[in-house]
Amino acid sequence: MTDKQWNDLLAVLRGEQLTPLPAGFIIDSPWLPGWCGHEIADYLASENVWFDDNRKAIETFPQCMFLPGFWSEFGMCTEPSAFGSRCVFPANDFPFADKIITDPGQAAGIQEPNPASDGLLPLVLRRLKWARPRIEDMGHRIRFSVSRGPLNVASFLMGTTEFLMALKTDPQPMQRLLRTVTNFLKRWHALQIETFPSIQGIMMLDDIVGFMDEADFVEFGLPYLRELYAVECR
Repeated sequence: MTDKQWNDLLAVLRGEQLTPLPAGFIIDSPWLPGWCGHEIADYLASENVWFDDNRKAIETFPQCMFLPGFWSEFGMCTEPSAFGSRCVFPANDFPFADKIITDPGQAAGIQEPNPASDGLLPLVLRRLKWARPRIEDMGHRIRFSVSRGPLNVASFLMGTTEFLMALKTDPQPMQRLLRTVTNFLKRWHALQIETFPSIQGIMMLDDIVGFMDEADFVEFGLPYLRELYAVECR
């Protein structure tokens, strides 16, 4: 994201009216490789393929904001891998993380990972470190720390249906699980912010929010999301 795009985004968030209206899109591994003629596994495995595909999008649509832009990720495997999930990487399908919790009672035994060393997270940072001078040579900067949200990560560790059911049948173990995941994510965002001084925002995706009613969200989602969005950026 360029300085102008970042400032335009901040203006939109302040409620200002811009002309022309800016347009922005989330851009990541589900569609970039196919659009560029690459298999998903090659996009995830090769720094050069990953960088070139992201650059092609930015150069083809320079008037658009791409969020977060040059997203270093391994699909839904990124955060669950740090907890020990077995990660599956088909040649040209979306990566998937196998669940590691088969009973709600196991949630209390889940250990908080170290984002600096565990799973795929160090590789995410290494890719961005490699790409940073190339990104900045294009007039862009790394603007966001990025992760899936706590509900989303918990659903991969346990299975979506199983997790949502356990919110009703075993709420206390689920609160402990969400506390562990949230503490981990706070450290993960803080590490990204520490590593890249240009980060000024947090981007967190959690589609499980849309599977919950308001009462469940207020109990199991809102407190943890508030904590995470309070992580201090520069």
